[in-house]
Amino acid sequence: VSQGALVSDVIRQCECALNGGDTSYSDLIITAPTGAGKSLFFQIPAIYLHQKYKAVTLVICPLVALMNDQVKELEERGIWFSTFINSEISYETRRDRLDGIMSGKYSIVYLSPELLLSYDIKNIIGDRTIGLIVVDEAHLVTSWGRDFRVDYWFLGDYLETARRGNYYRKTVVATNFPILCLTATAVFGGRDDVIEDLQKSLKLNCSSEHLYI
Repeated sequence: VSQGALVSDVIRQCECALNGGDTSYSDLIITAPTGAGKSLFFQIPAIYLHQKYKAVTLVICPLVALMNDQVKELEERGIWFSTFINSEISYETRRDRLDGIMSGKYSIVYLSPELLLSYDIKNIIGDRTIGLIVVDEAHLVTSWGRDFRVDYWFLGDYLETARRGNYYRKTVVATNFPILCLTATAVFGGRDDVIEDLQKSLKLNCSSEHLYI
C-alpha cells in the first residue's frame, strides 16, 4: 500500500468522524519499518485538519527528543502551528503553549501519555475539536504499560472517555475522532500477537480494511 493511499485513508476516517457521527469511521493501525516515514501518515492529515477544520491533532509520543525533533522539522518546512508539551519545559512555557492550543495558534500537539493523563482533555484543547489522536510507537502500550510506564495501561480508558464526549464544548463539530496507531515492531497473529492486545487495551474500533500490517 502506498504512502499516499494510507494518508488518504487517515484523512477519510477523520472526515467521516467529523461529519458522519459515531458509526461511520474506523480507527487505524499501521505498521511500517523504522525510517519508512511513518510521521507523514499523521502530519499530512494534521495539516489538512488544521487548514480545513481548525481541528487539533494530539500525538502521544514516548520520547522528549522525538517530540523536539518532529516539531523542529515541521517548523523548518514552514509549519508553525505545531508544538510539544513535556516535563522539561517550564511551567510558564507550558501555560503559554496550552493557551496557544486553546486559542488556535497550535493544532499539532506532541505530548507524553503521562502528561495527557494528568489533564482533563478540555484543559488542553479548550473549546476546540479533536480531529485525530495518534499513538506513536504504539507497541509500547502493551510492552511498557504493564511494568514500566503505567500511564500507557490507562490510556485506553482515557481516550474512551474523551471519545464518548465527556468533555463539554460550545462549538462542537463532533465528539468523535479516529485513533491512529503507528509501530514498527508489533506482531500480528500467533503466540506473540501484539495487535490484538493493542486493540483491546486502547478499546479501538478498527475494521480489518484499516489494519495495515
